[in-house]
Amino acid sequence: MKWENYFLRSGLAFSEFWEKYLSDKSREVLFVMGIGFDPRTTVGIKSIFSSNSNALKSVFGLRYFRRTDEIESSNHPLIDKHLKDISTFLEPVGLTLTEKPIILRSDEGKSIASINATKLLTIEDIKGFSDVVLDISAIPRGIFLPLLNKLLVLVNDWNKSAHIDNLINLHVIVTENSQLDSNIHDQGEAEDAIFIHGLAIADTAKRRDDKEVWFALLGEGQTKQYEKVRKDLDPAEVCPILPFPSQDLKRADKLMIEHQRFLVNDLSFDPKNVIYAHEENPFQVYRFLKNAIERFEVSLRLLGGCKIIVSAFSSKLFTVGAFLAVFESKAEGKNIGIKHVESLNQELDLEVKNSLDAILSNNNLVEIWLAGEPYAETTI
Repeated sequence: MKWENYFLRSGLAFSEFWEKYLSDKSREVLFVMGIGFDPRTTVGIKSIFSSNSNALKSVFGLRYFRRTDEIESSNHPLIDKHLKDISTFLEPVGLTLTEKPIILRSDEGKSIASINATKLLTIEDIKGFSDVVLDISAIPRGIFLPLLNKLLVLVNDWNKSAHIDNLINLHVIVTENSQLDSNIHDQGEAEDAIFIHGLAIADTAKRRDDKEVWFALLGEGQTKQYEKVRKDLDPAEVCPILPFPSQDLKRADKLMIEHQRFLVNDLSFDPKNVIYAHEENPFQVYRFLKNAIERFEVSLRLLGGCKIIVSAFSSKLFTVGAFLAVFESKAEGKNIGIKHVESLNQELDLEVKNSLDAILSNNNLVEIWLAGEPYAETTI
């Protein structure tokens, strides 16, 4: 396993890591972030660079627009606030935000978000930096997954032939807050479940009869999305992945109760296939999911093979762990992909706005180092 030995820091260790890491004057960082309504939009960049901004050399801000004609329309008040905050933060170091617009839907109403996310960055955008930091706190799943997939491919390809002193380090950071997540609600879902661009299965005539295995990472308030993906599949096995241990020790039980009408009546569901992973450790999700994929690959090989479908209805940390398992499995030639239902819009529950400061006090910043110096195998 590529990430059997991994680098993960959270809480106080997050701040301590970045303070020490940026004391190396050779660091030159490209910071990629989403600009949305989410109150956590600016937490990551301010936490890392407030005390040492010299290493910050460029900032890309992803902007989301339903259609091309919305680019010139007025912004959500919280988006305007975050744009102003970022501009004020960057001004003392002589930087400006480079906005990267992403069109979410075509003129025909089809989802093109993941396709456009894949086109955002090339090797020319990142090769001049020692570090690329992708802050997914305010980036929707359908955008950060294809973008992370593209970045990991670019960085891995570059590092294969790079000298040890010229490696690119790829970091993912996220501001986790399960209480805030539970108060952000989807406002409508896309009609169809789709595969993430670059992370689809090979559904050729030769593989059409392969048995499907579906791994579903469960999360609160996602039963409509779960149902849409399930109706689009014909799995031989349904394997829920649940967060445990978790801050709320009953969270896994609550999720099973929330989804029980789908699971109890599903002949493809066997309670023995439930997987539990620590809600704050994406690498545990990665390891457990990767091992389960291997077991099904072996057991179904005698029946002609299998197609593995992964769907993440969960937290971003859980989603990153699932992505790593899919990324590595695809590199090994397995027929695997990530299928999801795109949310048309999201809104913060109005009832929590008066208690928002108290909720945000529970923010937990997490650093996930995915490529670069810790994983260097050879030097040239």
